[in-house]
Amino acid sequence: MRFTSYSEGPATWAEDLVNTYNVVRGKEKMPDPAALAELLIAHGIRIKGVPTNKDLERARTLRTALREVFGAPDESTAIALLNRILAEHHAVPHYTDHDGEWHLHVTDPQAPPVDQYAVNAAMGLLGVITTTGMSRLHICDGNRCEEVFVDVSRNQSRRYCSPQICGNRASAAAHRARRKGATL
Repeated sequence: MRFTSYSEGPATWAEDLVNTYNVVRGKEKMPDPAALAELLIAHGIRIKGVPTNKDLERARTLRTALREVFGAPDESTAIALLNRILAEHHAVPHYTDHDGEWHLHVTDPQAPPVDQYAVNAAMGLLGVITTTGMSRLHICDGNRCEEVFVDVSRNQSRRYCSPQICGNRASAAAHRARRKGATL
């Protein structure tokens, strides 16, 4: 599903960061600054050296704020939360032609890496919400799962963060329940 040219990649940045903490099991998947560095680099954020513990805390605070967006009750609330993220992380939208074509950048290239990540993720989610509405932002329906995801399916039918894991678990549980009901 193509939302806007700007939101395609950055919308997944939000889900990737939020899913670095498993709220059901209390498992931290971003335990140190080196793990944050891996996440930033994986999304094309250039860093100078390993992030600090302060950067890690800022990223974890951002993670909590982005989780609130996925769980927001309506578009107005989600957009207000995202606007707050943009303000707190010093969004500076501007157009540039550094590679021969005009396109939008939303942060100063010299901004701290967590600010760059935050603003790009927020803009990605704003692109999704303003193009197709909140119906694309989900928290997994899987039993014992609270991972978040952006539903890019054509008919907006996705219910699980991973069809191979949570979806298969749900199908297996439903099958067991049907078999159990048939034997009674």
